[in-house]
Amino acid sequence: MKLRTFLYLSILSFALFVGVTLISARLPFPMTEQAVAGKLVWQRHNCVSCHTLFGNGGYVADDLTHVATKETPAYLINYLVQPPVMRPNKLAHHPALNEVDAVNLVHYLEFVQTIPTLGWPPQREKAEKDS
Repeated sequence: MKLRTFLYLSILSFALFVGVTLISARLPFPMTEQAVAGKLVWQRHNCVSCHTLFGNGGYVADDLTHVATKETPAYLINYLVQPPVMRPNKLAHHPALNEVDAVNLVHYLEFVQTIPTLGWPPQREKAEKDS
């Protein structure tokens, strides 16, 4: 009796899991093709080793979760195609991308900014001086 109940519940759970998976696979995918290509550029160039997204990644460089709200797409593309010298180094440049990869990466960063982060990354609060 216990084994039969266990089997029924297991089969029901598995059927429910397969059903939910099939339904969710048919939901619209909000990422554009350029954003997907930009994510592949992000992964191929291992940007996460230096930069962070949503607090995950390297802490050598800036957090890029909301960089698309701070800078224009033209500025970001120009920065990625013609990179400046990285600070604090005086000789090492940020790795350069070609124009297509830079545009796709900027589309990915614009997509990332649309994801609700509930205030991440935290901003520094200005300390009020006691008078």
